[in-house]
Amino acid sequence: YFVSDRKGGLGSYDIWQSTYAGDGKWSTPVNLGPTVNTPYEEMSPFIHSDNQTLYFSSDGWPGFGNRDIFYSRKGKDGRWQEPENIGYPINTYKEESSLFLNTEGKKGYFASNNLEGMGGMDIYTFEIPEKARPRFVTYVKGIVKDKLSAQPLQANFEIIDVATGDTLVSSNSNLATGQFLATLPAGKTYGLNVNKEGYLFYSDNFSLSYKQYKEPFQLDVPLQRIQVGSKIALRNIFFETGSFKLKNESKYELTKLVQFMKSNPTVILEIGGRTDDKTNMTLSNNRAKTVYDYLVKLGIAPERLKYKGYGETSPVESNATENGRANNRRTEVKILGN
Repeated sequence: YFVSDRKGGLGSYDIWQSTYAGDGKWSTPVNLGPTVNTPYEEMSPFIHSDNQTLYFSSDGWPGFGNRDIFYSRKGKDGRWQEPENIGYPINTYKEESSLFLNTEGKKGYFASNNLEGMGGMDIYTFEIPEKARPRFVTYVKGIVKDKLSAQPLQANFEIIDVATGDTLVSSNSNLATGQFLATLPAGKTYGLNVNKEGYLFYSDNFSLSYKQYKEPFQLDVPLQRIQVGSKIALRNIFFETGSFKLKNESKYELTKLVQFMKSNPTVILEIGGRTDDKTNMTLSNNRAKTVYDYLVKLGIAPERLKYKGYGETSPVESNATENGRANNRRTEVKILGN
């Protein structure tokens, strides 16, 4: 999010948005439109880590004086809602701008030329009013290692919102330590995908509780080299209950699998379907075939793929709990040839 008086705006300085598309490239900037911008000046945008609450300064929206601080929230339709003035005594008849919030969303820092200052624009701090606070966020951290040697690895990782398929984080783990850190809104389920050249990609999903803040959610990522016998569970492939119909949330994971196959054109994979009940052998086979058919439809040669249903064999956890049964219901890929 940035400010520009370029052509295509609503007046003077407007707030624009550009999305990082990878490979050092950014998307064409988009004006946030008349629900945020006015014919006057909008300045100093700050997007909180919840990715849904935007703070900025404006002398175009109704305020107390020169330039006030406002906030706007992203609606369910993805559009920014009409801004609200953060109110007095933060805003005064002078100029207030450049708001910055801590990750918890309870404390703010801003600049003002209020008469109580030392002169010019001074920095102040205050407690964010309840109504103006962002969504609660927490954070995850992890470490990427070679599964056999335990050596830390630098690898690309992406975190997606499972419900929407949106990529929220795309970055690399640390070159020396293999560690990574990301801030995310709480109360949602996320998918994790980690990939590195020469390795089988890694898939996982996790949910963040509203109670998690002081302690991060830990993610350990053991990457396996591409070799015959290596296998992983595709944790972000979902089916309708008791059915082999894929849910829309599975498309991100399947796209990543297609990319892996195209980047490693000699790899031959087996797709294995597993369930939590021995009576579901047919269902597990049909689920594996559904994934097989999807990959073939996206251009993967059939001779590079095999599929098989394994029913309840080789459980990873006990079926005594719902969480255990959920983990046993999985789709796996195993390298048969390279």
